Amino acid sequence: MSWLLENWFGSKESLEQVKEDIHENLHKEFYLGLSGIENPEQSSTRVASKELFLQMNGPWDSKLEEAETELLQYIHDELPAVVRDEVGIIPFYTQVTEEGYLVLTYIRNAMSRDILLQRVPLVLMTPDGGIVARKIFDLTAMGPLGDMSSRPCEFMFRWDEFDNIPEKEVPLTLAYKKPNLKKADIDDSETGGLSIDEVVHYNKALKNIEPMEDGNVDLQVLDVKADEDEKGGLKVVVVFRNGLDKRLEFTEVPIIVSDKTGDSVAKVHYTLENMKVDAKGHKLWLFKIPADSLLKSIDDFAELTAFIPKAKQQRKSPVVAPSANNKDILQ
Repeated sequence: MSWLLENWFGSKESLEQVKEDIHENLHKEFYLGLSGIENPEQSSTRVASKELFLQMNGPWDSKLEEAETELLQYIHDELPAVVRDEVGIIPFYTQVTEEGYLVLTYIRNAMSRDILLQRVPLVLMTPDGGIVARKIFDLTAMGPLGDMSSRPCEFMFRWDEFDNIPEKEVPLTLAYKKPNLKKADIDDSETGGLSIDEVVHYNKALKNIEPMEDGNVDLQVLDVKADEDEKGGLKVVVVFRNGLDKRLEFTEVPIIVSDKTGDSVAKVHYTLENMKVDAKGHKLWLFKIPADSLLKSIDDFAELTAFIPKAKQQRKSPVVAPSANNKDILQ
């Protein structure tokens, strides 16, 4: 019995039957809008799926049998061409389970650089456009997706996360819900996964820390607290301050979290892509630490402290960054 067929497709069908089902169940691809094109799905500049490298990592990377690897590669190669310089998510199968509604997808990066997806807001929609479920998926733990690469990814909407549960025969479509950000409210900072209210709060908190002298570069942890979206996880809010006359690109951020006894609770290292801070400017960013990355259990989240032992930055000429509506999904 195939592990993949049983857990993903919920049946004992043959590989050949599953291949036929893929073409019948393939959904329309949606894009995250990182190219800056207003309607990327209308672009005629596309890359054949076979030109992308299939990146096999995730919960299945150590469990796949040869036939299962062959199946994933076959599905990937059969997908339609992806818009160049974009990141697309294409659902290829859905399954109703006891836990919830499972959507199987490929995340496809047709850009010339690696990306690290952080918080991706997705919705399930009925054919008439009604939204029945909303959920923000944190993909940080999956690590970077390489340039010109594709990765299988599953999105599970649990039944208790639905606003309302439609009739069984109503098909549901996965879609990307672009964050509604107001540039004027950001105060020379990007959200980095923070809500607008949190951005305002932490920008006010910046007024209470020691001013930075011109010519210096500073990274500070402003807050560490429990992650309300993931039981047992942590959220760490960091401010990047650039006192130089040139724009900086940060490439790495190591974070150490300790409890009141001084014991390490977590030691994490984030690799950043396209993390740029303007000259004489600052940027707020949210880093999430999953529960399974913690070194010990936490008795009191309020007594945790975190610091950044070192960080690297690169001086580069400015480049075109993603639009403001997409900045909370990239890190």
